[in-house]
Amino acid sequence: MYVCICNAFTCRDVRRVKSQGVSKSRQVYKKLGCRMQCGKCLETIDNVLKEEQSKESFANKSVDFNNLSPINI
Repeated sequence: MYVCICNAFTCRDVRRVKSQGVSKSRQVYKKLGCRMQCGKCLETIDNVLKEEQSKESFANKSVDFNNLSPINI
């Protein structure tokens, strides 16, 4: 999905630069060799960067199924 129409970059591009150490939306532009123009994509870029962080932290957590409480229905 396109994130920035002005610079024609996608979610995939944002995730790629995230894997290269980018953590802020303004760094995304620099890493992709472009500049922010209208700014409407900033929120979406931030959401994609946070989404990736959430997935990584979730993937690194382990669950101890022995300590889960039963559900009463």
